Amino acid sequence: MRRRINTDCVVRVDGGRGFIVVHRVKVHTDLRGRKLVSVSEHRLVVTAAHCLPRLPWTHSPMSYIDGTYRDLLGSLNGNETNVSAECLFADPVADIAVLGCPDQQMLYEEASAYDSLTEGVSFLPIGKPKSGLGWVLSLDGRWIRSRLELFSGLPGVSLSIDPTEAGMSGSPILNDIGQAIGVVSIGAEIIGASGERKNQRSGPQPILTRNLPGWLLSEV
Repeated sequence: MRRRINTDCVVRVDGGRGFIVVHRVKVHTDLRGRKLVSVSEHRLVVTAAHCLPRLPWTHSPMSYIDGTYRDLLGSLNGNETNVSAECLFADPVADIAVLGCPDQQMLYEEASAYDSLTEGVSFLPIGKPKSGLGWVLSLDGRWIRSRLELFSGLPGVSLSIDPTEAGMSGSPILNDIGQAIGVVSIGAEIIGASGERKNQRSGPQPILTRNLPGWLLSEV
């Protein structure tokens, strides 16, 4: 890896994991007839949808109460999940979700706790996927090598990685230079004739540039 990736960009999401990305938005301000443009940054958490305790309501519009999960997030190195988050996007088919800060006016204390967890730590840039060597985060918090393989099929391009372990769901899949390209979602194992279990390559895994919403992928 060309740059050292701190593990503080990975957080606990209920019984799984998630990782921090940045969403940049242009802010237009009219100050005494003078139009100013600035960029606002929002820390979001990407995870596997099945890490959520439940899927959010599908009716629209969804209130901040319906989409807010209490005590969902926590430090990767801690044992508690005592930080709330609002679900901004969830795709149960691709098994990917995006979480953000709770409503800052109605849920001020929850929003403050979210900011304390996600601000001031590293985040992962999103990169384009390709086959080759990459990285995944082991259960004991080490970045380990993994062979990434893109393959075509139904419903489209898919990503597989080396065998994973239970508890790694929601972890980022990194390319060789430390950019996030996917989310650990599914594992696989085969059972031999004598009953022994053996892990095999895991996939298909969600691909960020394919399965995240366009508003998150767009550049300012």
